[in-house]
Amino acid sequence: MKRVILFVAAAFVPAIAFAASPLDIQESVLDNGFRLLVVEDHRVPRVAASLWYRFGSMQEPAGEHGAAHFLEHVIHQGTTTVGTTDFHAELPILQEIYETEQKLLEERRRARNQLRIREVFYDELDWPSTPAIETLRKKLYALEDRQTPHRVFWEEYNWYRRYGALSRHEDPVPASTEQEYLEITVDLPKEAIGLFFRQEAERMVNAVLRGWEAQRFTVLEQILNGLSRPETRLNHAIDGVTALAHPVYTPDGGHPRDFASFNRESMIRMYEDYFVPNNATLVLVGDIDAETARSLAERYFGIIERGPEPPARLDLEAEPVPRSSIRLDWEEPLYPSIVVRYRIPGVGHPDRPALDTIAALAQGRHGLLSNPLIGQGLASSVGADFRVIHIYRFGTPAAINFVAAATSDEGLPATERAMLVAIEELRAGHLDPALLERARRSLRLEWEQTRADRLELAFTIGHFQSMDAWKTLSEFMARRVDVSADDIARVAHRYFVASNRVIATTRSDPQKWSLP
Repeated sequence: MKRVILFVAAAFVPAIAFAASPLDIQESVLDNGFRLLVVEDHRVPRVAASLWYRFGSMQEPAGEHGAAHFLEHVIHQGTTTVGTTDFHAELPILQEIYETEQKLLEERRRARNQLRIREVFYDELDWPSTPAIETLRKKLYALEDRQTPHRVFWEEYNWYRRYGALSRHEDPVPASTEQEYLEITVDLPKEAIGLFFRQEAERMVNAVLRGWEAQRFTVLEQILNGLSRPETRLNHAIDGVTALAHPVYTPDGGHPRDFASFNRESMIRMYEDYFVPNNATLVLVGDIDAETARSLAERYFGIIERGPEPPARLDLEAEPVPRSSIRLDWEEPLYPSIVVRYRIPGVGHPDRPALDTIAALAQGRHGLLSNPLIGQGLASSVGADFRVIHIYRFGTPAAINFVAAATSDEGLPATERAMLVAIEELRAGHLDPALLERARRSLRLEWEQTRADRLELAFTIGHFQSMDAWKTLSEFMARRVDVSADDIARVAHRYFVASNRVIATTRSDPQKWSLP
């Protein structure tokens, strides 16, 4: 078990001098492995703080998809000292909750093992149950109601707001979880940045999984809302045929039918394995110097014991490509479109700057695909996007999608042919120099906008550190705006091949085009 650490009030940060304009990332690594990255920017008396754990949906056990996202929610319900009116009074209820859940797990396993007709549960909410399971689940609901009077709802979030925090997120959980990371990001006045150190260090060791049932249904509602949109269902289907079983293509939000299987024992195991200082990076951008940041890190995170090295399954090698083009005809009515996807390497691979440039080349009404498609009246909009997580996407296998919204179902075959011809032109090295220069300017602007925004820059550095390494970030950005036509032709020739391709088609009237 993690030891309980009680913290004193947050430390305050003194004012310091103006920093030089070039991006200068200063790194400190504490004895316990905790990594600190600081970018000084003294123009505004605020600091963006972004804490990253290399942990996400790729680490979920089979049958518990969505557990990482759910864990993000429940660890934001407080700690042993925050979010409770009386932890000692609450502790016996927490113990009874845990013991009741153990009985529930045992009953669920027994019932599953006795199930001789292996039914296929088409209804994602049709979880098989027994009277004993229902009794134990109702008891858990009642215990959670008993625990509620001891809770102070969203106390951590309200502390951040009270001290002037800004966030990238719109809800009381200032965090996000994707396939390869969990991040917590806020922007605070410089004199209150010690609050972030205090709260997040305690979250690392003393999180209390309160409000379990309420959060389970909150997160489930988020997933069901997403699945109510046909675009989400289409994207999941494309992911499903992109690889045989690589978890980077498993929806990070989870499968609705797995939500009943979430349990504290499994969650605590993931928490113990991954929420350790030697699996964490804190990025600070703003009005703070590296020495002050190091002092705060030593005070709060430095007293936490180093954990076991995180399991090797943090990184999983790419599966071999299918060796045959895959076609997905979506039979749910949707606007007519063509998606051409190719699998590509993750962030950190030397070919990624050229692939970023290709994505910029294909964007907008003046992009790579616009003339052959919009000019012929085949498409109403075209573009390319990486399978979006953020700007830099996956560190493990990723994908690039070329997308065209056609003007009609009838025009889809011609749209597809024109897209493939344009992609073939890239492979052959036929590229308009003016188009390449426009893409370079777009990438320069994107990077300068990121550098000018504390929250976005902190997020970008942390994201890059999780995907690859922060030390390669500046070189990567510089290479993106120096990519040549020859670089693009070489990379396109390597990856944009039929054996590495998925083509997905959507129609407004799919029944009209389906086979008899």
